[in-house]
Amino acid sequence: MFVRRKKLTLLVMSVVSLALTSLFLFPVLCFASLRYEPLQSGEPSLSSFDFFLNDAKGHWHEYAVAEMYAKGVIKGYHDNTFKPNRPVTLLEAVVMLEKLLWREPAKEDIDAYSYLEMNFGIPRWAVGYIGFALRHELLLYNELSKVSLQQPLVRQDAAVLAVRALDLAKQAKKTSETALPFTDSSQIDEGNKGYVSLACERKVMTGFPDGSFRPTDPISRGETAVLLSKIAQQIPFVNSGEVSGFVKSVYQWKNSIVLANDNKQETEISLPAKTLIYLNNKPAAVGQLSAGIHVRVINAGTDKITVLIAQNIVPDSGTEVVMEPVNLTSAPAEIRQWIETNKINENYLAGVFNGSLYFLATRGEKKTGGYTVDIFKVSRTSDEKGINFKIWIERSDPGEILTPAFEYPYAIVRVDLPQEKINSVIFVDKLNQVITEAKPPA
Repeated sequence: MFVRRKKLTLLVMSVVSLALTSLFLFPVLCFASLRYEPLQSGEPSLSSFDFFLNDAKGHWHEYAVAEMYAKGVIKGYHDNTFKPNRPVTLLEAVVMLEKLLWREPAKEDIDAYSYLEMNFGIPRWAVGYIGFALRHELLLYNELSKVSLQQPLVRQDAAVLAVRALDLAKQAKKTSETALPFTDSSQIDEGNKGYVSLACERKVMTGFPDGSFRPTDPISRGETAVLLSKIAQQIPFVNSGEVSGFVKSVYQWKNSIVLANDNKQETEISLPAKTLIYLNNKPAAVGQLSAGIHVRVINAGTDKITVLIAQNIVPDSGTEVVMEPVNLTSAPAEIRQWIETNKINENYLAGVFNGSLYFLATRGEKKTGGYTVDIFKVSRTSDEKGINFKIWIERSDPGEILTPAFEYPYAIVRVDLPQEKINSVIFVDKLNQVITEAKPPA
């Protein structure tokens, strides 16, 4: 049995009107009560508080290190360093991913997997995590020798772990013969090519400016933090306990912000003195936040820091397209077959049937209820290459394991087929961040 990391509560102020505010509990991975109190003498202000992991401060990956620290996924060393340039080992990376996925071993799990210590040399502190990784196929038994030898994680193996964490391993095997665009593709192991392709397609990894992928280069601890952050954004339940929303107002004098969620409900949050703020992945102060910016507030039970991740939203430059949700029961047989063929895996597809254009988003087979996917907007632009479609989706996961039941969440919409050539089909989330680019229909 494994236990998911328990969510604690955040006491926040809900803005009902300018004259009335009331307190209510808001689930989050864990703040203590936040109140409207001025900073005490000697406490650092939000604009001057520095990340205490000294060697991560100022690095391009500082935001990701801070985020993963606040989530309880990574730790620093006793001397207040993180050693971001040190290569991460496969063992460390697997443990980090298991923590990110909320798979925390209980004592009985550690006892059950104690054979991993005796037979494979896995450290006692890690046997529960490695056991879970084997159970959930994040790691395979024939890879245990790499773990026990504390080998550095190389980039092509990082792609494998990322794709497995995203539950896309079956698709990776199907795309193993996909041609890769990198100058050193021949250096990627044949069995890993599908994983590298999907990791890049899902935007959790990229190549280098010189066109290479460098599959055998070790990945550093700092780079691992960025990879984990990107993976987290594609797994909704990982972030389900966070306070998030769009900035409505900023009260710099009392270090608080008002957030509006998707339902236009407003919540005012008072930020602790030890809050790290990042705007577009760079250190910032509360005064740099402005209306319309999307914010996530993270604190995983540590009393050291709270992390606020803020991001400017890239406006949609396209024209919204009229779309029609498709009812499966009344859909043509070929549409039903298209859904049945693809729903078992996570897919984002475009297809033409009977003179109409369809967009399909599937979450794959889920063994519990509560997973959803919705296509809430389609927009388009045009250029000399043709029509570029953008499909906006929203996904949600259950915050906890529900009653076991096999489900296949999907969403499908129909739009008019343009006469012009379709150049690109890109699926994005509600923040206009690319999830993946689908193959345009012929």
